[in-house]
Amino acid sequence: MSIKRIALRIVLHLFLILVVLLLPPLVYDYISHTSLSTVPGMLMLGGLSYPVYFSYLVTRMHSVRARFILLHLIAMLTISFFTLEASDRSTPFIVALLPAILGLITLPMAAVARLRKQRPLASNCLLSTLVSGPIGLALSMLAIYGMGMSAMSGMRW
Repeated sequence: MSIKRIALRIVLHLFLILVVLLLPPLVYDYISHTSLSTVPGMLMLGGLSYPVYFSYLVTRMHSVRARFILLHLIAMLTISFFTLEASDRSTPFIVALLPAILGLITLPMAAVARLRKQRPLASNCLLSTLVSGPIGLALSMLAIYGMGMSAMSGMRW
């Protein structure tokens, strides 16, 4: 690799890190001064720059299996975090099950790939389910407990 190419790569990453560190506070400050601040979860919108940057770093990996598993995990955690952040007592119960559904969504894909005799895809989907499934189930349990606790209005912790 030439020195120019290495320098450009370093400058690119420094710029991306600067954007990732500056964007969330700027978005939070802008939204907090508008009428959008009353919308649940809207103040956390700037935090989407973190999973976008992590996804960029993951796509630079050489292992297809690791990319698939990590991108599935990042997508599941991001969607779960933002849906659970925006939920409250009046949120439908299906939202609490969303992390488990997203964590286990690659299991049917593994079965279909196995039936079609696509062994590498089936093993990737199965490994992704084995990594993301327990995390999604744990997040769903926490969401259900949180919804149950928020329904008790007189409790003091």
